[in-house]
Amino acid sequence: MSRPLLELDKINSFYGPVQVHFDLSLHVNAGEIVCLLGGNASGKSTTMKTILGLMRPRSGTVTFDGQVISGLETPRIIRAGIGSVPEARRLFGAMTVRENLLMGAFIRNDAAGIRDDLARVLGLFPRLHERLGQRAGTLSGGEQQMVAMARALMGRPRLICMDEPTMGLSPRFVDVVLELIATINREGVSVFMVEQNASLALQIAHRGYVLQTGRIALSGPAATLARDPRIRDAYLGGEVAA
Repeated sequence: MSRPLLELDKINSFYGPVQVHFDLSLHVNAGEIVCLLGGNASGKSTTMKTILGLMRPRSGTVTFDGQVISGLETPRIIRAGIGSVPEARRLFGAMTVRENLLMGAFIRNDAAGIRDDLARVLGLFPRLHERLGQRAGTLSGGEQQMVAMARALMGRPRLICMDEPTMGLSPRFVDVVLELIATINREGVSVFMVEQNASLALQIAHRGYVLQTGRIALSGPAATLARDPRIRDAYLGGEVAA
């Protein structure tokens, strides 16, 4: 069996004296979309921060493509091949869409490749082609989410970590963003997404984990989790995810 692309092994993390993760272990295989589900204060966003080097665990390891990355600075983790789509997008609002996208390639110095990738992501996100000269802060929430996703792709990541990618979006843009995530995955980029809306996440994920107060409570194929009565009662209002 091939090794996972991303693996968290027995992570224990703390905010001061308060423990957030308790021997947290999970993995993402190459080519997968894996979702991490859970309610507020379950430790989901802290998991993302731990992967990206924004928070260092007290014990345990984060491994990417066989190399331990826990303890590395965030720029080195990005250079290793992990992209980030943060919660609430966090764009440079006063900069244009084009400038925001090029910021995603800050780790690169191959001008021809950057031009090619800019054309490629604009093909994936044609709406952004129409907005290239517009300030990012004036876009709708859904358009800003597209910019954040396209910006991450400009770094040529092997894995993209997405933190609540559908948060605050209109129903129309939620469907658009979910389809774009699936498209990115079909093009060969693995996806690890933190999501509070279990029904949405399980529609496109291959596997999922359920985090409760820093511990993995459930895990398995997305279709199996969608049928699990514990998931339905806690996250889906008693209904099976479509």
